[in-house]
Amino acid sequence: MAKINKQGSKAVDSKQNPKNKISAKPITLKKNTDYSYAMSMAPRINDDMHWLQLAPAIFFTTFIIMIVRLHQYQRPMNQFYWTNSGNNLVDFFSYYKMVAIIICTVFALVFLLYRIFSQSFFIKRTSYYMPMIIYMILVLSSHLMSDYKDFALLGWNDRFEGTITLLSYMVMLFFVINSVNTEKNIKLIIYSTVCSSIVLSLLGVSQALNHDLFKTTFGKKLITPSWFWNQLNNLTFNFKNKEIYQTVYNINYVSFYLTLLIPLFGLLFIRSVMSGKKESLWKQIFWGALFSLNMYNLIGSQSSGGFLGMAVVVLIAIILLNKTILKWWKPVAVLLVITVLVGSITYERWMPELSGAAHSVLGIENKIPQDQSVTLDSSISSLPTDSSTKGYIDYIETKGNNIILSYEGNEVTFTTYPENPLAVKITDSAGNDIDITKIENSKASFTLNDARFKAFIIGPAQDTAGINYFIVKIDDFEWDFAIIKGQDIKYRNTLGNLVSLNKVEHIGWKNNQDFGSGRGYIWSRTIPMMKETVFIGHGADTYCLYFPHNDYVGKYNAGWSSMNLIVDKPHNMYMGAWIGTGGLSVLSLLVLWFMYIFQCIKLFWKRKPDTFTEYAGLGIFLGICGFLVSGLVDDSTVSVMPMFYGLLGTGIAINIILKKQIIKVD
Repeated sequence: MAKINKQGSKAVDSKQNPKNKISAKPITLKKNTDYSYAMSMAPRINDDMHWLQLAPAIFFTTFIIMIVRLHQYQRPMNQFYWTNSGNNLVDFFSYYKMVAIIICTVFALVFLLYRIFSQSFFIKRTSYYMPMIIYMILVLSSHLMSDYKDFALLGWNDRFEGTITLLSYMVMLFFVINSVNTEKNIKLIIYSTVCSSIVLSLLGVSQALNHDLFKTTFGKKLITPSWFWNQLNNLTFNFKNKEIYQTVYNINYVSFYLTLLIPLFGLLFIRSVMSGKKESLWKQIFWGALFSLNMYNLIGSQSSGGFLGMAVVVLIAIILLNKTILKWWKPVAVLLVITVLVGSITYERWMPELSGAAHSVLGIENKIPQDQSVTLDSSISSLPTDSSTKGYIDYIETKGNNIILSYEGNEVTFTTYPENPLAVKITDSAGNDIDITKIENSKASFTLNDARFKAFIIGPAQDTAGINYFIVKIDDFEWDFAIIKGQDIKYRNTLGNLVSLNKVEHIGWKNNQDFGSGRGYIWSRTIPMMKETVFIGHGADTYCLYFPHNDYVGKYNAGWSSMNLIVDKPHNMYMGAWIGTGGLSVLSLLVLWFMYIFQCIKLFWKRKPDTFTEYAGLGIFLGICGFLVSGLVDDSTVSVMPMFYGLLGTGIAINIILKKQIIKVD
């Protein structure tokens, strides 16, 4: 019988063939082999992988993004004071994508097991595995240490990018790297991506033209089970008319994933044109049209994150390719013309976005929040205040029966008395008493006899349940504090829940919290949170559970339209990972990604691509760079990350192929 040695190589028994005696010494893999491990029937590194073996990788990379389906589920949400969503929730855009990711991973593991049992299993020699393994260990550790293991396992509502999903990403990345061997395999991945891109782009165009498929009866039936069809009239999406969201839930995610595809399709268009008569004219037209469709969706999505990513792509391409771009001047000129034409058509979409982004960078005046607590005293709410210059509230704290409030750097303390709700003592930071004056024609409203607090109007109130309140009205906004015997005084939020207030730590963006459509405020609160998760995170996709939702003062200063808007993500892929799985996990991902970037720079530096594989590798590399830059203002999500990791794995596999070709030439 033939035996398999530790490296998986077949040892030959000389007794079976006495005429051709062969040494019984096992065949071992050389240190410079292409594989770290290979079994006896493993294909050579340049052998095609059967399309069926690639099926999990193809579906993972190209078709998961298209899944939209109604899912009803329950979560214990009533325990949180900052939401009134209830425990019964509904999802369309994330849950079944998560399920599909897990299914793809299971099939990938099955195929790997099949390769083991058929003696065709192999592991390509590459150093990428180390950061991948470290990342998986840190993800698991964060889950084990999490205070919300159930949420960390599957992920937050409407996101579902929990521990299982993050581990699946790494398994699928490993599978793609070790399944894509040849140009034929690469084309299977890319052409499948082309198919999904066509569907998604046309869907985006229909949405931009106000003919959204998901707003039609047919579209609604397509994404809901039959038992729901008698309720289709009640199904509405909170998207604006002509807003391009495709199947990824958020307009930001449209431009996010398109930064992956546009450079790839652009490079394949250049290849098609530069091939001359070798390439059919219809293929050149096809790649140009595909580039146009995707560019229309990126610009039409009105997301500056995509613009940022594409700007970096262009810059890197100019530096990396240098004079090669001059040799490509004809196709490059065509791509520029297409971009200009699309930009002209979508002018009304992208101009406000870029203008808003520019204003947020420079800083703009904040608007006063419009939603307020339920009015408890009509005499107070109807009183005018000078809101022409909105003051800055430094902080509000509730301690015992005291409300400690700092306004424009001046602290004031309101001491309440539960046994006498109509009484209040007011002192400044030095302990000096502050007198009050009753406002004429009001029931019980007072101003403070202190120029530092001239914007204040105070007074008692009582709701229909008999609960007493002390109201502080500042610059036309009411802060309602419940006075209950035997309890500390608490703020009554816009949902009617009683909440303790405290100083919320924040760093930066004090005068420009509206930066990046509110990212300035979110990041200023997220950065202090990161100190707690330098090594191990709170659990995958648990950011929302740890954000200081009681920072109503911060939202007020930031000019948010709603004081109770829930911050469930940081709008920064790296910050989200840092909070969820820890700083070390982010470091391991950065090592993984920069290893790929540095390898690509070495391979493509001032190199003129020739083959489909080279053009595809260069296009994927530029797309990965654009995606990672866009990640500074966008979030990781199950809608876009499968395509990212699928193309990253394909890009790594291409680099292995090209590196082998270079060694052969040398």
